[in-house]
Amino acid sequence: MRIMSYNIEWFDDCFEDDNSLKTTPEATSKLDAVAAVLTAIDPDLIGVTEGPNTTTTTGERDTVAALKNFAAAKGLRQADAMIGFPSAGRQEIAAMFDPNVCSLAHDPGGRTGHKTNPPFNEAFQADSDADGIKELYKHYRPPLEARVSRADGGADFWVLVAHAKSKGIFSAMDRVHFERASDRNRRKLFAECSSIRLRVDDWLNEGRSFVVMGDINDGPGFDYYESRFGRSAVELILGDVFDLDGMLRYPIGRPKFGRYGWEPSTARFTDSFTGDKVNALIDHIIVSAGIAPSNGDGALVWNPFQLDAARPHKQVLLDASDHFPVTYDIA
Repeated sequence: MRIMSYNIEWFDDCFEDDNSLKTTPEATSKLDAVAAVLTAIDPDLIGVTEGPNTTTTTGERDTVAALKNFAAAKGLRQADAMIGFPSAGRQEIAAMFDPNVCSLAHDPGGRTGHKTNPPFNEAFQADSDADGIKELYKHYRPPLEARVSRADGGADFWVLVAHAKSKGIFSAMDRVHFERASDRNRRKLFAECSSIRLRVDDWLNEGRSFVVMGDINDGPGFDYYESRFGRSAVELILGDVFDLDGMLRYPIGRPKFGRYGWEPSTARFTDSFTGDKVNALIDHIIVSAGIAPSNGDGALVWNPFQLDAARPHKQVLLDASDHFPVTYDIA
């Protein structure tokens, strides 16, 4: 099976309120590009972030219906879709998959009402700044947990798809209070990833094989605030180096910092102070020891400026999203 993590930038803008595809030139171009990317890379299972919206108030917008309409219109084999708990706003977390290869079922963990480890749609407590005091947090986009059953008779495994808190500074007021906003955003990110790690611990204790993927909005060595806290959010999910049995695997491999930022990289940002373009590795696939690769290549980051296999698809990758997908082939 080939699994993919893909942030499809503002995919929600491509759909009408009745979940049909928009026909404006901009939406049509983007929809065609996303379909071309999925056809070229050919994943069996896609963890989607920034998916089309679900509205819980009116019930008009439906992520699953929109994604199925998209797959049908473009003739994609990833014709089925699902979500878990809907988010409080736009940009849902979802999964698309080929129903001839696998089936997915929402399988939320946690204990209702628990202070630190409830289901992802409930508030939780976390000590995000290591001061001995727990603060109250809630996932803005509850991570998707799903059990994956394989049509080829292979063992079931689980996936957790996350879109964690962004550390970006977007408003004028936050720029005035840059230091405070940056610190607050990273603590929120740490809290969310600590919550995800608790679910990882549960799954490890249950002997499950699983994949954690998505847009974590962080990576090893990403910015100055990581050095202040002594860790990145990705490392929180990976686990404790003093507990090797609890460590997860990172098949992308160790990124390297070069002239233009990180390599491999899944996104590119403009530094708000210098104006420089900086490559960043913020989309990730992380696996438990029970997930065996089907080959020795590790995960692939489909950046057409860095990966030979992606270069023929450069234009559609750029037209589809401001993020590049990550894939991993499992046995």
